[in-house]
Amino acid sequence: MTIVAAGLPGYVVDAAPMTVISAALWRHATFRRLWLSDAVSTLGTHVTTVALPLAALTALGAGPTGVAALTAATTLPYLLLGIPAGAIVDRLPRRAVLVGADLARALLLASVPLAWAAGLLTLAHLVAVALLAGCATVLFDVAYFAAVPAVAPRGRLADANARLEATRAVGQTAGPGLAGLLVGALGAPVALLVDVVSFVASALFLAGTPRLAPSRATGAGDVWRDAAGGVRFVLGDPVVRALTLCSGLTNLWHAGFLAMLLVYAVRELRLPAATVGLLIAAANVGYLLGAAVAGRARSRLGVGRAIAGAAVLQAGAALVLLPHPLWIGAGLAVSAFASGLYNVNAVSLRQAATPAGMLSRMTATSRFFIWGTMPLGAALGGALTALLGAPAYLASAAVGMAAAALLVRWSPVWRTVEIPAPDRAPVPAGAVPAGR
Repeated sequence: MTIVAAGLPGYVVDAAPMTVISAALWRHATFRRLWLSDAVSTLGTHVTTVALPLAALTALGAGPTGVAALTAATTLPYLLLGIPAGAIVDRLPRRAVLVGADLARALLLASVPLAWAAGLLTLAHLVAVALLAGCATVLFDVAYFAAVPAVAPRGRLADANARLEATRAVGQTAGPGLAGLLVGALGAPVALLVDVVSFVASALFLAGTPRLAPSRATGAGDVWRDAAGGVRFVLGDPVVRALTLCSGLTNLWHAGFLAMLLVYAVRELRLPAATVGLLIAAANVGYLLGAAVAGRARSRLGVGRAIAGAAVLQAGAALVLLPHPLWIGAGLAVSAFASGLYNVNAVSLRQAATPAGMLSRMTATSRFFIWGTMPLGAALGGALTALLGAPAYLASAAVGMAAAALLVRWSPVWRTVEIPAPDRAPVPAGAVPAGR
């Protein structure tokens, strides 16, 4: 049986029911190693998400401006490398990109506890580590998300993304709680060693995968032409464009929201580091649930309405910010649930709507817009918090996230019923697929 996605003529999908746990996915050795690498690195990454700003707050006495600068440095590479990253990754063996990025991040993060032990740790050091590790993350993410559709069995792309998002949800849940305990026991700089170990383990898993060949072998002179083709595709395809702009505008507000919420909890509510970590960890159970029910929501509502509804729910949950830890935890939990539901469906729809030869460039360009807004949002959050105070800024950020959902509502995404079958046909260098 096939279904044509409403409003998207020519998108034909396989509507065979998906199993709860796909045996085809688990038997696929390459996907299994990709999944294991993602599992261990995600746990460590979410220790760092909490431990790095807490190192600035507790070990160095940084204020809102310093935390905002650190958050901005983490995502600034998406602005600096976002456009050409896809064309660069297209020319390199993806396994080498993935392993090299993991090892680079491990070395960079290991420098923090070493500098702290020597009494040399500074905010500038933390910002430099965040910036350089972010550059490695850009290349890793582009290669990783382009590899998933290539190794997932046909008709199982959304299932594969649901498994990956569920794994990330576990890491998001356990990581901050573990970070809070480690920071309380050892100090924030030492807690980063968990992420160092996780990146090394991830590199070992990926080193055992088959060689994932580059998508093209053209010369360096074609990089910018290919990168421009990725930009034209993302801005020209109505589905990919709407999802990218919605995610980017949401992240503009969400980056500052999370950074200033951490400042608000530590500075104004006087919550200890362990409590903050546990609150974030408990809230991330919502992300796991959101990823788990994404398929059911897609079946009942259609993929477009599931995406739009999740975007609205995430913004509404951010308004629950009464000055009590339980209310903050509840608001974050619902927001995380909506984020998990949104990510599984939006990422799958973007990947499926993109031809195989355009995946790296689409991923890089989309992430330029999606993640590139985060340093701007972090800087905006720091400035508005200093001007208005944390509660007023956090409320305004929630309103901004709600406005982003309208970009999905007023696009063909809203009328999309199902995830289309991925187009695996190659795309010539510099070309932009037509017909959408």
